[in-house]
Amino acid sequence: MSNELDELMTDDFLSGLDSPSNNNEGLFDKPPWVRGDTGHTTFKAWRAILDLQAIKEKSIKNYGKVADRKTPKSLYQIKKSEVADIVAIKSQSLFRTSGFSDDIRAFFDDVNSELLDLFEIEQNKQRLRRKRTGVRSKCKPELVDDVQVLREKVEELERRAVKDTLDLMLQRMPLDLRRKLSV
Repeated sequence: MSNELDELMTDDFLSGLDSPSNNNEGLFDKPPWVRGDTGHTTFKAWRAILDLQAIKEKSIKNYGKVADRKTPKSLYQIKKSEVADIVAIKSQSLFRTSGFSDDIRAFFDDVNSELLDLFEIEQNKQRLRRKRTGVRSKCKPELVDDVQVLREKVEELERRAVKDTLDLMLQRMPLDLRRKLSV
């Protein structure tokens, strides 16, 4: 058994464990348009988009409200200018005039569509959490109708309570008082 392990534990195997080519960019596989050098513009742009995607995903998950028209798009979309600022190149040359512009634009659009899908999923979760119950969810005409119905019920209960109280009082009243009242 130990001989088999010794055969497996060769110097090539052990040196391969610490080799710098062992995916130091993270868990992502680079697309074919990204050059291997970490200092190359394609790599910087690709890495910037992935980093911004992680930031946006975190902000989407932490946004605990139902979105309205005032919700900024920057919450769930990456801007080309953000990528350009990180890469330190103008967005025009990065996304329009470079040889890899078509590929990076397609990747950028895919990431933004994934972020939009994630945002919509999270918004659906928020909407389900915030069921429309209680007074605040109703419009004014519904509230007016509810108040009128409740007032009628209260008045009916008051009438019933007064009648029941009077009937009870008359039943317990001594006979001589009842005769004087002629009841």
